[in-house]
Amino acid sequence: MKLKITKDLFLRALSQVSSAVERRHTLPILSNLKLEVTLTHLTLTASDLEVELVAVVPLPDGACLEAGATTLSARKLMDICKSLPSAALIDLQTADDRRCQLKSGNSRFMLGTLPAEDFPLLSGGTNDSLNNGTRLQVDQRALKRLLDKTAFAMAVQDVRFYLTGMLFEASEAQLRTVTTDGHRLAMFETAAVLEGGQSVQAIVPRKGVLELQRLLGAEESQLSILVGREFLSVTLTQQNKAQEGQQTVDIEIRFTTKLIDGKFPDYRRVIPKNGDKVMQVALDEFKQTLQRVAILSNEKLRGVFLQLNNHNMQMRANNAEQDEAVEDLLISYQGAPLEMSFNAQYLLDIINVIEGSTLQMTLSDANASALVQDPSENGAVYVVMPMRV
Repeated sequence: MKLKITKDLFLRALSQVSSAVERRHTLPILSNLKLEVTLTHLTLTASDLEVELVAVVPLPDGACLEAGATTLSARKLMDICKSLPSAALIDLQTADDRRCQLKSGNSRFMLGTLPAEDFPLLSGGTNDSLNNGTRLQVDQRALKRLLDKTAFAMAVQDVRFYLTGMLFEASEAQLRTVTTDGHRLAMFETAAVLEGGQSVQAIVPRKGVLELQRLLGAEESQLSILVGREFLSVTLTQQNKAQEGQQTVDIEIRFTTKLIDGKFPDYRRVIPKNGDKVMQVALDEFKQTLQRVAILSNEKLRGVFLQLNNHNMQMRANNAEQDEAVEDLLISYQGAPLEMSFNAQYLLDIINVIEGSTLQMTLSDANASALVQDPSENGAVYVVMPMRV
């Protein structure tokens, strides 16, 4: 294998896939990246056997001097490339079966390799789950909003392993994501084109969701999502910002993640439907008040009391040190007087993903879950359970 490539382009491709590299080194080869060079493309692959990232970089004429494949340490390759001058030209060449030489200017590095054929692939060409799945078409910016508005409610650690992921549910012309940790629930939906017309559900693990959030941009471009029995795959294109006088290069990114094998709870049963008390409040004012009052809440429980009466909300918090915070807010409220207690952080997480200027809560009684919505966003639904005090 012989390759000549600019540092800028090589580092951009490395940065797109290196986050999927296995850090615990359960298999030595998983700490490496797989590099495949052909006359027209450089392909970089990283995997931890749960998430796989592939970057395909078009090569200019003469960049590939000899086709081939090998695997190199991802961390060492990144560190070396970052240390080189910005306009550096990198020359990669396998010296023998066990080593690869990296040259740039007056610098020479000899890196150990492992055989490319030993690198485990999730997206292997014989994987029926990837080749015969259900395909969706969705706008990239819409998919990013979908993840950003629901990812916060995923469980971090839970014996109910299916709660540590995000439900993808596609039906008719919509794609919906749902997350819950048992104390709160987030749901958001957007337009999508489902090929074949058959609805599909898949639970994407937490790491897969976070990696996909990182990869997605705000561009209005169509993405292809393939949902199989065991895997979900997304293909997108990222434009490499060329230096002055150089041609812009589009890097194709292929993201693949294993799916969680489990049954997601029936989220529709959790969404309150009979609330007879509706409260609306200015979002920014509510957020600032909540942050102030929560300073004196119990550090572990983070509980705050909301007392609703006519057009006034009294928010208060206290702790074991006898500290207390109280603040009044002007609200729009329809219903009988009511007092409830919520985890302040749960409310703040919802507030942080609402884009409108008003927060709406629909309530029924002190022990029932609250339905939280953005009146200007029909596709978003949030549910938070009250605290038992």
